[in-house]
Amino acid sequence: MPVDPVTEAPACDVCGGTPAEFATFRSVLALLIAWQLQTRRGWFCRDCGVSVHREMTTFTMVAGWWGLAFLGALTAIAMNASAAGRLARLPAPAYRTGRPLAPRRPLSRSPALIGPILFGTLVLAFCCGVPGR
Repeated sequence: MPVDPVTEAPACDVCGGTPAEFATFRSVLALLIAWQLQTRRGWFCRDCGVSVHREMTTFTMVAGWWGLAFLGALTAIAMNASAAGRLARLPAPAYRTGRPLAPRRPLSRSPALIGPILFGTLVLAFCCGVPGR
């Protein structure tokens, strides 16, 4: 755990900013019957944590629906949202030693939303079918 030498508070693994909190982010890649889980753990300031959350969740939203592991994708997205929520409540970081990660496009404006929308549409069409037929 990196520590700010002045305040002795935990510092961000990426940029050295304080305050920082420990968080774990996950992404899921699903391919028919196989799947892969990637995990990134560490101490993150608010800005770096939000950037990692957007990166890992966007990947899951694109690649996590194409197999039997779609429940794992839903779980990863929920867990990432929980971790990002904790980090978003931190005050603005004071950058000490490095540069923060570049902010990424918010998930609500990401083209990656097409994956979950398409998946949900296919599930509804398969389960409910077309009425009147």
